[in-house]
Amino acid sequence: MHENFFISSLATKPFVILTGNSGTGKTKLAELFVQWLCGPEKHRMALVPVGADWTDNRNVLGFVNHIRTTKPEGEAVDVPLYQSTPILDLLLAAKQEEAMPFFLILDEMNLSHVERYFADFLSAMESKHGRLLLHREGRALPRKQGGAADVPEELELPRNLFVIGTVNVDETTYMFSPKVLDRANVIEFRVAKGVSKTFLESGGKALKDIDPAPAGYAEGFLELSYRARELNGSLPLALTADPANPPPEAKDKLDACRRTITELFELMQERHQEFAFRTMTEILRFLAVDYELTADKSKWDWEAAMDAQILQKILPKLHGARRKIGTLLVALAKYCEAGSKVEAIKMLATDATAEAYVAEVDKTFASPQFGNSHRKLCEMIVTVRRDQFVSFIQ
Repeated sequence: MHENFFISSLATKPFVILTGNSGTGKTKLAELFVQWLCGPEKHRMALVPVGADWTDNRNVLGFVNHIRTTKPEGEAVDVPLYQSTPILDLLLAAKQEEAMPFFLILDEMNLSHVERYFADFLSAMESKHGRLLLHREGRALPRKQGGAADVPEELELPRNLFVIGTVNVDETTYMFSPKVLDRANVIEFRVAKGVSKTFLESGGKALKDIDPAPAGYAEGFLELSYRARELNGSLPLALTADPANPPPEAKDKLDACRRTITELFELMQERHQEFAFRTMTEILRFLAVDYELTADKSKWDWEAAMDAQILQKILPKLHGARRKIGTLLVALAKYCEAGSKVEAIKMLATDATAEAYVAEVDKTFASPQFGNSHRKLCEMIVTVRRDQFVSFIQ
């Protein structure tokens, strides 16, 4: 994974899903990033393990406890206590400190059906002023005995909140629906060849804590995210400020990105698997953020950025039986070799043409244009041919 891509993904859309085998460092990466960005201010992060019994949003947003009552600070009338959660506490803190980023890490978030406990968040994320319904008591409620009445009936989802979810896939977990995957950047963790040897030679030590980032980095990250999402009246990013007139050194590269998105859409449309406007918009935002983070703009690697987005935003939507997506996977793999829609379309002509495609990664195209996406597609092709079914997260 490119050093900037995790940051670019989180700045583009404040919801990132980290998937991979258990023990590959997904949660540790999230913790270290927040530790680096926030330093000693631990109140700006909540690490919450998702339980298998999360069947509604009470474990996320809490609930009114009518059995327990209290007199709020400075008041004389008893009111119900609001049974809060670490997540709601983080949301309320984020609303009080809007100039700084806050982070929610949901560990093993697919131990329960995500749509059951996180639906309110998913909906609120898609609106600039998305609101979360907390209760209907006609007034604000306190979270603790004698405390301030600070839990309103509705809470606007803080725009300075960033959600990082970790996912393990085994017999105890649930698969994500397209609704969830469409609202996140999905980053797969892999242990590359040679890494295990290096790890063992280092003594098998876990990652150590790191020093905090220099002053101003947290605010800079938040401002970058606001600019990417066009929030709080912030200035737009260079690539999105005027789509018809991008920076001269990026024009040809941006045109190539747009052409790639269009051709991938048309390829997937051939099998009724096309993506929608949200995906296109967020890919363009990601490209703009990655361009912004590139020190020498003339050396912006659009192919690496586009490869990341094919892998993170487009391929996670693909799952199904061999008859449904088998030939499409081959066509996409062929496209990722050299970006040729003409050659990719040929793979859709007949099942026999697709079956003849050699999907072993080390025996196919020597240097694919979109290498990481090509590798993942080849793995999915091998899996669907063997098992007759495949999904991106497996």
